[in-house]
Amino acid sequence: MKIAEVHDPDEVRQIVPIIKSAWGFRELDSLVKDIVVAMKFHGGVVIGAYDEDKLVGMNFGFPGRRNNYDYFYSHMTGVLEGKKYSGIGYSLKMYQKEWARNHGYDMIAWTFDPLMSLNANFNIHKIGAFSRTFLTNFYGEMEDSINAGIRTDRFVAELWLDYKRPDSTGDAEIALDRNGKVSPDLARIAEKGKGAIVFIPENFNAVKRSGIAEAARWRDASRKALELLFGSGFIAVDFHSGAESYYILARDNFLPQKMRKNVFI
Repeated sequence: MKIAEVHDPDEVRQIVPIIKSAWGFRELDSLVKDIVVAMKFHGGVVIGAYDEDKLVGMNFGFPGRRNNYDYFYSHMTGVLEGKKYSGIGYSLKMYQKEWARNHGYDMIAWTFDPLMSLNANFNIHKIGAFSRTFLTNFYGEMEDSINAGIRTDRFVAELWLDYKRPDSTGDAEIALDRNGKVSPDLARIAEKGKGAIVFIPENFNAVKRSGIAEAARWRDASRKALELLFGSGFIAVDFHSGAESYYILARDNFLPQKMRKNVFI
């Protein structure tokens, strides 16, 4: 018998039948509720948005710690279908931001798919987070209707509570173009460039529906560009949405000293 930590995200999946067997679960709805209740009691928070007496949106998170740094991890923010795009998600995030400030945190972090333009615009442009961490296949294989069949690459979004987006990003050069083609000058941009532009699809779900091969090509191209840029000291500081959707990246030398170290690598 060997006892060891489980690290691989796809191996984590193997604990599910054990949970079902040990506790007699047929469905896992109750387990989700139990885990969130436990997280709330042990330092987390569950925030709800109510339309009169009906709960129509939620946000929950819990304390995180990496490389000896404590932060708040925002795991999920969701709104009922029919109530989306009405400002509820933003209000939930702003409430959570003030909760974190009042509980002594400097930073909130969460993950999101870097190729989903609506999420990128919401997280980076509207809320004001930035990202400098690219996680390859973070969740392993997922089976939900949004992520099935495609590698689960993720950004870590960092929302520092006193951070203000820089006024200028310098002379930005295109590192990944609107067709998902990596610039032949990528290495030079990463080494010497002042700013960079990384395009993503306007609608990545539509790309996935058109064919997994094209979605995988975008995954690979964006990973190549973003990993090199992040590794060279660039940060995704803003996002432009629309028919042309792209990240705006700047060098990290504008960050104050306490934010300079990336706690997620």
